[in-house]
Amino acid sequence: MTPTPLFAPGEPGALARLRARFTLTQDQVDLAGVSLKLPELADPLAYIESRGGDDLPYWTKLWPAALVLAGLAAQLPPAAEPVLELGAGLGAPGLVAAAKGRRVVLSDLDGDALEFARAAAEMNGLAELVTVTALDWSAPDPGLGPFRTILGAEILYQPAIYPVLVEVLAQLLAADGTAFISHEERPFAIGFFDLARERFLVRRTQRKLRGPEGETMVHLYALTHRRE
Repeated sequence: MTPTPLFAPGEPGALARLRARFTLTQDQVDLAGVSLKLPELADPLAYIESRGGDDLPYWTKLWPAALVLAGLAAQLPPAAEPVLELGAGLGAPGLVAAAKGRRVVLSDLDGDALEFARAAAEMNGLAELVTVTALDWSAPDPGLGPFRTILGAEILYQPAIYPVLVEVLAQLLAADGTAFISHEERPFAIGFFDLARERFLVRRTQRKLRGPEGETMVHLYALTHRRE
């Protein structure tokens, strides 16, 4: 029988727990003028193979869309209420917001993603500003939210979840709030915004990032509730 763990994923002490399980490296990244240390797996391929199945851990990589969203997070105005990041993975946009003084809730469903997000908060001295929580979009905690600012980078890679994502945004986004969603250019992602426009006003901008592999187009959307 597998013993019941003494902690929930994402609770304090995640960095020590991860170091007991894996060989970690540290990536130093500059995001929107904020220098962050991010824990990384020394052998990500072995980790992916150990998980098996089709549930690939996309969160183990810092995607261009997260860089763009981090730039926006750095410009959020000071406020007392927390920011929510959906599908946070490593949580870079949320961590940037925390580094700028905002309280942040990093959410994900994958237990290891929650551990890495908490570990990143601990590595950067942001643990007091960051809460890490498991969030099932199909059954969100009734006590969670609402939030005036919601962030989501690369959360549109599974079209099957689009209706669920629209519903959870409608539930968690405050009446006067804005959800910011970023993703790389992918034709199928338009399906999400076709659904979202039934509930939200949608604005879009885009940005090209230049990297070692060439240019990447990132789309950044702002969603606000439609008024009756």
